[in-house]
Amino acid sequence: MINLYLSHQSLAAARAVDPHVSPAAVHAAVEVAVLEQLREVAACSPDEIRARIERIERIE
Repeated sequence: MINLYLSHQSLAAARAVDPHVSPAAVHAAVEVAVLEQLREVAACSPDEIRARIERIERIE
């Protein structure tokens, strides 16, 4: 199990798409997304992971 803290901004962003979405649904979706990403990078080298992080940070 992965413990996640979702901010009020996370729920607000989800509710901007669907005003009836529940906090539990947002949490479950984020948890699955994190697990999918972990599976995807499990075989990556540390340099590949750092490169992905840098790409993500540039988007924000």
